[in-house]
Amino acid sequence: MVVEPAEGGTAEVVRALAAGLPAHGYDVEVAGPDRLPLKPGYGSPRDDAAAALALARMLRRRGPDLVHTHSAKAGVLARPIAAAMRIPVVHSPHCFPFLTLQYSGRRRALAAGIERALAPLTRTILCVAEDERREALGRRIAGPDKLAVVHNGVPACAPAPVPAALAALGRPVAATVSVLREQKRVDVFLDAAPLVLDRLPHARLAVIGNGPLRDELRARADPRVAFIPFAPPMAGWLAGLDCFVLSSDYEGLPLAVLEALACGVPQVATDVGGTREAVSGETGLLVPPRDPAALAGAIVEVLARPGDRAAASRRRHAERFGLERMIEGTARVYETALAR
Repeated sequence: MVVEPAEGGTAEVVRALAAGLPAHGYDVEVAGPDRLPLKPGYGSPRDDAAAALALARMLRRRGPDLVHTHSAKAGVLARPIAAAMRIPVVHSPHCFPFLTLQYSGRRRALAAGIERALAPLTRTILCVAEDERREALGRRIAGPDKLAVVHNGVPACAPAPVPAALAALGRPVAATVSVLREQKRVDVFLDAAPLVLDRLPHARLAVIGNGPLRDELRARADPRVAFIPFAPPMAGWLAGLDCFVLSSDYEGLPLAVLEALACGVPQVATDVGGTREAVSGETGLLVPPRDPAALAGAIVEVLARPGDRAAASRRRHAERFGLERMIEGTARVYETALAR
């Protein structure tokens, strides 16, 4: 597995696959930033060249049966090298770069062109959601025979104590738990906060996370919104919530939503990417992106009846988004790729 510098869901998926695939007959080796000078973006061509050379040496020395690339940068560097050595490649985009709304239209078009050019070097493009597959088909990235879907999965919710900083807020609590970067649009949650508190003055709202926008977001927030640094495990934070909120601009299939399902926490999330495949009317509510009023209304509705959706959330996770289901599905994709 070749993975670029990753945070959040991509890193968690790679760790889970590396730990789980040996039970299905695969010896897994992970090549990431600790072994290759991979950096995000394309502003360091010298480092990229060094990473490509190091990867070529590694593949030549190890002679793997399959290479699985994770996210755009790893896919751009590794697929031509593996194809030149006639090693089959499975590529997981973990949200295609042409779906990144913070990029300009020209940059998104370029990203789509690169994915089209690399598709012939790829045995299977492994999407995390049906939505991601539809986007690839719509942009003619590859044909349907080359696009597979295995939904992300997370383990069952393990009991964990609620962190003291969250427990001190009281209940009911609605919070977003995410990396504080532009994609997650925590500012929309902050704009919704006064609207929620006007209707439910007894509610407690929190932003739980770390990231580059923390200071900027805190400066603009209503003083009634708590800001709490994140530290694992996720289950402890979810145990203290009555409503999990995710106000992202775009997503592949966010693990945080699946973890909320597993822990029986009702969800309010924006209707983007694969999120709509996880959140159902029985487990939570979907709202349009960048709409604070709609987000506030959904949070108020969920907090008014937080227990209604807990059992349905746990059931939906067990039926559709378990960790072993993801690992088994990935192993089947490998088998198909190797048989071609």
